[in-house]
Amino acid sequence: MTLHKSKLVEIMLGASVYGNTDTGLVRKNNEDAFIAQKIWDDNHWLMAVIDGLGGYEGGEVAAAIAKEAILRSVDGKQEQDCLDVIMQSVVDANNSIFYQRSTLNGLNDMGCVITASILDLEKKQLNVAHVGDTRLYLCDNKGLVKLTHDHSFVGGLEDEGHISEEDAMNHPRRNLIDRIVGDELKDMDTPRFIEAAVFPVSLGNQYLLCSDGLSDMLTSAEMNSILQKEGSVKKKVSRLIDFANKQGGKDNITAIVANIIHREYPKNPDYNKQPKGNKSKNKRNKKHKSKKNYSIQAQSEDKTRASLYKIGFITLIIVVVLLVLILLSQSKL
Repeated sequence: MTLHKSKLVEIMLGASVYGNTDTGLVRKNNEDAFIAQKIWDDNHWLMAVIDGLGGYEGGEVAAAIAKEAILRSVDGKQEQDCLDVIMQSVVDANNSIFYQRSTLNGLNDMGCVITASILDLEKKQLNVAHVGDTRLYLCDNKGLVKLTHDHSFVGGLEDEGHISEEDAMNHPRRNLIDRIVGDELKDMDTPRFIEAAVFPVSLGNQYLLCSDGLSDMLTSAEMNSILQKEGSVKKKVSRLIDFANKQGGKDNITAIVANIIHREYPKNPDYNKQPKGNKSKNKRNKKHKSKKNYSIQAQSEDKTRASLYKIGFITLIIVVVLLVLILLSQSKL
């Protein structure tokens, strides 16, 4: 809490969030989907990147099913624990895809990978549920750090330090995933399914959620360079996607950037109804109104006075004319 411009306000965390997706330069359709929107109130954001799997049509359908399931799952759950909510939303996405596999012809192999999160600005926490090789990064004044692990053969080698980032990006088996969403019925306790975590949130932090269409085209250093530059979150997302396309755009590209900022709120919840700091302003307004009323009254009196002067002048002329006529008539006599 701080005193600012004679008003007692409370400093709270806020967020500027933007996401976008691009088909890239090689694929003809986009099998990625994303969510970047407020839920429940101004203090909670739902952010998710979904990368569909299962062929030309299957991946696109699976990503759409997962997105709809996540949005439906979190609705109305503001009283529950955020980590449980986001984990359950991934479970619901998984089971929705699985149930529809058998009903949609030719889509028996569809699935997806997901990095989903709820940003809780009140508790200053980022609640994450992750499956596959979509990614979550933290960018701060120390640089860029990957917060999630790739659930893949090559990702495991990179995370354990057996191969470099550059080797992983160019590895022929980099797309072999060992955890997917939608292959069988699951719940929150299913082993080797959801990687869940809660990360502390601080002012100035930036978070990047992305599909492998971005992380396979840009190194961590290149992503960090773009995020550290001045500009809005929308501008940063555009730069990331444009850079990935310049590097070849071999896959669909999806990115969400969230920048943690601060907001100022009145400490008193009824502040906006009757602000204490506006008493002097109200007095000034009253004085202004009284001066305005006095000015109107004075103008009215001036108009009345002018009208009387005009009437008196006309009367004087009439009297003079009558006197002249009387004198002329007497002279004739």
